[in-house]
Amino acid sequence: MGWIETYVDPENVRGYWEGWVAISDKTRSAKYNALVTNSEHIIPHLPWPASMEKDSFLAPDFTSLDMVTYASYKRFVGINIPNYDDIREQEGFKNVELNNCKSGFGNLKRLAYCSQETSDLIIERGDACYDAHLACHELLGHGSGKLTFRESEETPYFTDPATGETYQSCYEKGETWTEKFGSISTAFEECRADSCGLHLVTLPQVYELFGFAEEDVETLLFINLTNYVRKGICGLPLYNKETGKWGQAHTQGAFVFTQYVWQNQKNKLLSVDLTETSFTISIDRQYLMDEGRQLISDFLLTL
Repeated sequence: MGWIETYVDPENVRGYWEGWVAISDKTRSAKYNALVTNSEHIIPHLPWPASMEKDSFLAPDFTSLDMVTYASYKRFVGINIPNYDDIREQEGFKNVELNNCKSGFGNLKRLAYCSQETSDLIIERGDACYDAHLACHELLGHGSGKLTFRESEETPYFTDPATGETYQSCYEKGETWTEKFGSISTAFEECRADSCGLHLVTLPQVYELFGFAEEDVETLLFINLTNYVRKGICGLPLYNKETGKWGQAHTQGAFVFTQYVWQNQKNKLLSVDLTETSFTISIDRQYLMDEGRQLISDFLLTL
């Protein structure tokens, strides 16, 4: 217990008090640790060059928990700690999955903003698909990438892998991610971790660990992508129009992701059908495995 996250503070400074009691699920933990064990074969499939990745992946400790008591402003389903960049870079980090905090899709009749057909599919298979995405988000998303620091007086040159342009910007000694990115730092990192999850679940090294076959991959990506786009839209009430700020980091990241896909799609991968009283979002599965996966990869590289 202690002063934990700053998600609810627009200035990303003030934390809130959180405390919980939990019991470890050792059998479930073993499955997720298999993903960590295979991380050296999975991380190179992320879209950035090796120079932007840690020299050696600091495999996180992972534990699946069932919560007895959870006192917090919100019920999360996974936690990645600590939030101190220097410790994460040099020592490593820890993940916990809060298994019985997942609301699940099985008890729903229909999901907001989705057709009945899509709702039925997510209700039937959404929990298993989300498990794979959450594992990649926490274990590999937050754990991948590195901060590049100046190591001498001379400013080094770098090449932007998304544009091919040369630049000299990097972190100075003592600077942190939160300090440089300020109020959007948490949302930026959550968006990056979620995008990593969407990118990685289509790899056989990942989906096979979670019991999916090759013919399931399109459905796996479709369900996770639909849920993520829905999160960005369902989270719009957390945006304060007067201040221009969001009240929750994960939903801000989901909204930005949705906007990127919407603005950069060549075909009608993502559509929004409007009426006078409602709207429905649709993802066209015929474009999902080619253009959809490419957009996810491009967005992740840009982040």
